[in-house]
Amino acid sequence: MIQQNQSTAQNPTITFALDGEAIPLKNIKVNPSLQFQDKDQSGQTSSTAIAEQGIKPQELRVTGVINFIDEKILARLFTLARATENGKLKRYRVANHTAKAINFRIGTFTSNIDASEIDGKMAWQVTFTLREHLSVSEKKEARATGQAKAKTQTGNPKDPTKGTSAKEEKDELSWFEREVLKPIDDMGN
Repeated sequence: MIQQNQSTAQNPTITFALDGEAIPLKNIKVNPSLQFQDKDQSGQTSSTAIAEQGIKPQELRVTGVINFIDEKILARLFTLARATENGKLKRYRVANHTAKAINFRIGTFTSNIDASEIDGKMAWQVTFTLREHLSVSEKKEARATGQAKAKTQTGNPKDPTKGTSAKEEKDELSWFEREVLKPIDDMGN
């Protein structure tokens, strides 16, 4: 049992990983944020009117400590931050309990990455931010846009100008729609 405690001290529990690669920061803190974009519509009046402009992607602000003797960890972190794929910043799968709680799955480094020396210690205070890729808001917006396109493309099946033939309409309707609902609908017209 003593050996198990010693090995735990040597190999601390990994609490943050990018694409399955552990980022072993000491005293790690992961702070999520979400920005609501709006614009003041009051002009020169005292009105509280605003124009909502959407929800921006979530961000994770990560801070932690890296000892000077672990300079390879710092070098690796900076390498990950500047990595690109197809000319764009690389996207990483994020593994962390805070990220999981807010449904933050994939992110890219954004803004900047800092490594400041800590006074009186042989260590760096490292801070970086990850911005969510394909946020929940983006996914909802894409689905809504997709549904709107689907509705505008189908049109009115009874309208002969839309190019749907009676045979196509018959194939698209289920038995219940064709045999029960359609005759009722036709009687109403």
